[in-house]
Amino acid sequence: MDARNKPPIITVVSGLPRSGTSMMMKILEAGGMELLTDHIRKADNFNPRGYYEFEPVKSLPKGQIDWLPSAAGKAVKIIAPLLHFLPTDYLYKIIFMTRAMDEILLSQRKMVSAFGKQDNFTDDEMMKKIFDDQ
Repeated sequence: MDARNKPPIITVVSGLPRSGTSMMMKILEAGGMELLTDHIRKADNFNPRGYYEFEPVKSLPKGQIDWLPSAAGKAVKIIAPLLHFLPTDYLYKIIFMTRAMDEILLSQRKMVSAFGKQDNFTDDEMMKKIFDDQ
């Protein structure tokens, strides 16, 4: 296949929740890259510059990918557990954010606690296992 027939590249910013994906999206935006985001989830104390999410991404497990062509040539944030739902007929550049697991868990715990959902939060060892599996 020559370069003229290749689909445009989709830049995917990924990682575990609280690993710095929103920060990377902000960096790409500052560098002039066009982003695919809907700004539905508003900035708060935990992400004061915004979350840079695109709601249809959450439908990847259901096979809803009709939004993918609009991501061509742009950056879109897709958390790590959803990556394996991406179809193989697109080209992707993946920027995968890593952060120390203890920092991720502490950040997650603070955020969950602030929203009053502490009772639903799984203990750190269980969360480490879940995140490691992902």
